Amino acid sequence: MLKTIGTFEFSLQQRERFKSAELWREWSKQYPDIFDEQDIGIAEHQAPPPMGYHFFEWLAAILLHHSIGYLSLLEQYEFRVQKRKQAILQKLVSPALFELITNHHESYGGTQCPDLLVYAPDLSDWFFCEVKGPRDKISERQRLFFEALKTKSGRAVRILGFREANL
Repeated sequence: MLKTIGTFEFSLQQRERFKSAELWREWSKQYPDIFDEQDIGIAEHQAPPPMGYHFFEWLAAILLHHSIGYLSLLEQYEFRVQKRKQAILQKLVSPALFELITNHHESYGGTQCPDLLVYAPDLSDWFFCEVKGPRDKISERQRLFFEALKTKSGRAVRILGFREANL
């Protein structure tokens, strides 16, 4: 059901730069094919700033882009308000899987989709990726929902983890 991609290191300095908005602003300019206006809006309106939420997801999307050349839809691609993400999602997945992705909340206790939907720029391949920071764990609700996604899609959810670098 779950496939581990690997565990990568990050520095506290890098995370602090993200919290200060310096790094996510830089990344949003460098990677406009990954981070859209809604991702920027979510980063800008973290309550209360500077929380640094989404740091690991942003970093994972960049690492995957550099390592395999794929793009990512970040969190919240399951919600209809995410028009650009929903349009790409509909091109990638079957109607039945799209239905599960967009209408699963009641069945799985409010669990959201895996953090990233990672896809080839030509839309020929894709996979789900759950991103975990140093203290994060897969919950039982996530396990159940991820199993349903695997059953419907035939694709295991991949896990990408982070640990703090000892610099």
